Amino acid sequence: MAHSPQHLDRLRLRHLRLLELIEDHRSLRAVAEQLGLTQPAVSQMVKDLEFAFGAMLVDRSVRGVELTGLGRLALQRSRSGLAAFHTLAAELDEGLPPVLHVGTNPAMMFNMIPAALRIAQSRAGQDAVPTRYALRTGLAMDMARALWDGEINCYVGRIDWEVVPGDMKQSLRHDHLYETDLVVVCSQAHPLAGRSDLVPEDFRDTIWALPPEDSKNRMGLSAAFRNNGLPEPSIAVEVAADPNGLMNIVREMPVLAVIPRLVLNTPAAGTQLVALDVDFLRLAPVEIGFMTLVEHEHLTGLQDFRAALMAAAQEMPF
Repeated sequence: MAHSPQHLDRLRLRHLRLLELIEDHRSLRAVAEQLGLTQPAVSQMVKDLEFAFGAMLVDRSVRGVELTGLGRLALQRSRSGLAAFHTLAAELDEGLPPVLHVGTNPAMMFNMIPAALRIAQSRAGQDAVPTRYALRTGLAMDMARALWDGEINCYVGRIDWEVVPGDMKQSLRHDHLYETDLVVVCSQAHPLAGRSDLVPEDFRDTIWALPPEDSKNRMGLSAAFRNNGLPEPSIAVEVAADPNGLMNIVREMPVLAVIPRLVLNTPAAGTQLVALDVDFLRLAPVEIGFMTLVEHEHLTGLQDFRAALMAAAQEMPF
């Protein structure tokens, strides 16, 4: 059946919350108790919702109720809207400027995010609505899920399409910012530092500080070792999603690590780290991009932040 625009206009926030409660409780009676309504009233809400969207969203049986595939999709897409309303209510209560929730990776905090914030602030007019930024860091997989669940409004960082949920891709807006390569580093005091004649065998007994084994950087390095007839890298320290921590460990210990080259070109890296640019350990470059959902595109400050990111990408020291 076709959706009904008139009925869509009559829907309320609790109609959207209804899907979440059905997913959690699988019982209309329990949902009615949560909403403070009668069970017949909740049944009518389900019918109104299905008629408005023109689709069966809830399966009913003697065992209870559960969302159909379309119902789960509707729930997923409504979560970002519900999160936006909750955020707006909190902001209005506190009388604060609107907040843009940004997810990113720790490596982006060295230069990209600070540069974009500087540019966005410098471009804001005196009469513009001020924007506050709430930054959250994590792995690409976690940030993709946070974006899909409405916990963040946009994501800036490593683009890994393998970890983006399939049903999310058609709802995404994606902008390519730049590519950065990954580089093996050591301290200036390391025996391999400064050598121009390195061969694969020189890395057989090296000790490493690396992210967990399911990370793309770790898997890429392991593949390069295998391709050169070497055993798996020997790990002394495992560090998850923390380039700054990796660099500090490399300074203090005789270990090697893999970091984005752009991080190596920041003041935080200092002058004590050395890149080992050898072709046989060259890893695939990383795409850095911007992602948001279609429904977030008109949020206050988002387009200005996107434009600032594009400008900041032009400043990066490739």
